Amino acid sequence: MIEEAVSYIEGKLSEYNLFDELVRQVEKDFRMSVDTSITFTADTPSKLVYEVYNELHKIISMTTVAKFSSLLYRIDIAEKEIKAIHSVDIEDYLKQVTYIILKREFQKVYIRSTL
Repeated sequence: MIEEAVSYIEGKLSEYNLFDELVRQVEKDFRMSVDTSITFTADTPSKLVYEVYNELHKIISMTTVAKFSSLLYRIDIAEKEIKAIHSVDIEDYLKQVTYIILKREFQKVYIRSTL
């Protein structure tokens, strides 16, 4: 699933040159929902995917479920998308959530760029 997220972002970014805006959008949503000190320094799609995945892992293991839910709400992830993940393995679950988050964040950045 991580590779799928990287491929998705690379495909969209090669078409639309919005990587910096995507990183800023992800950082903004994580900061507003979880912790104002969170920073993303990725300069490639694969680094961004791993940074988001690692940050999600920290949120799940070191904070409350409310923070995680707040993040998903802030990003505008549909509850049905999260419930559709049928994985008991936390690593696989977080990989799928990472993909969903980055896909939605790209949609927001893309829509804003076309207005």
